[in-house]
Amino acid sequence: MPQNFLSSLTDSSGLGGIITAHAIEAIFLLDKEGRTVFANPAAEKMFGWSMEELVGKKLHDVVHHHHADGREFPMEECPLGDVFATGRSLERHADIFFDRNGRQVPVSCSNAAIVQQDGVVGGVLIVRDVSKQRALDEERELLRRELAHRIKNLLAIVQAVATQSLKCSDLTAARETFLGRLAAISEAQTMLEHAQNETMSVNTVVQRALGPFAAGDESVAIDGPDIALSAKQALALSMAIHELATNATKYGAFSTSTGTVSVTWSVSDADPSAFSLTWSEQGGPPVEPPSRKGFGSRMIERMLAADFDGRVEIRYQPTGVTCHLQGTLVVSRDA
Repeated sequence: MPQNFLSSLTDSSGLGGIITAHAIEAIFLLDKEGRTVFANPAAEKMFGWSMEELVGKKLHDVVHHHHADGREFPMEECPLGDVFATGRSLERHADIFFDRNGRQVPVSCSNAAIVQQDGVVGGVLIVRDVSKQRALDEERELLRRELAHRIKNLLAIVQAVATQSLKCSDLTAARETFLGRLAAISEAQTMLEHAQNETMSVNTVVQRALGPFAAGDESVAIDGPDIALSAKQALALSMAIHELATNATKYGAFSTSTGTVSVTWSVSDADPSAFSLTWSEQGGPPVEPPSRKGFGSRMIERMLAADFDGRVEIRYQPTGVTCHLQGTLVVSRDA
């Protein structure tokens, strides 16, 4: 590697030194064996090693030695290392590197071959940390799946509500019942949006979430003390109740005229932040455990358990589905 390359990169008064010192991306200058000749400050910050510690070492063996699943990753199999053998540059390559603490760092990188008369003499590796972008992509995918799931459930609810409402021989009365239930569904959706911005009581969350599904006062029993939930916990609970009621409408207690649902909750006398809630169905069709957990069930268990810092258990008993939450309140007895 010509010495003037290195001098131009480390000279803070020159253009090369200014660029490498202020670049946001990690920049490595490597010799034809893949050994580190230079690393800019962003590279030191991104991976935790100083340039002095990296110089003379094969960068692959330091930051790229394993696959994400833990399998060893020889440099001979690495597409970034192939640049030194072929002279063909690699652009926008997605991969996983490792920092000094062993943390996986999702990256997008390019390795440009430095070719002179004698062939490849090195490469310029530019690395961008895409951890935040990957997290955003995963969140976007989760939201996409949740939206698709909610639309599918909403259509199933409307179909079930229409079927229940139109059983009446009086078409005028059936129309009014159907429109009233559609309005209740809309109210529940509005409640979900508002729960992101305000504190709500457990009673309000449960009643408004169940409104579109309950065929009458006799089909639902609600009991529990006046407890305030944080916006995050209120939203999580309302979504869980919505999912449970959706399944009850399609398969459980709300699918028959004789089915009932009870929702009860309490807090511990010894610890007012210790919260428990139980959903229980009776009088519906015989229940059989599903062959696999659907997205809705997984969302209930994970979201409630996470937002209430506790555990959730769903049981498919022959007499009806039960769901029990045991968790911790962020806001308690302030409603």
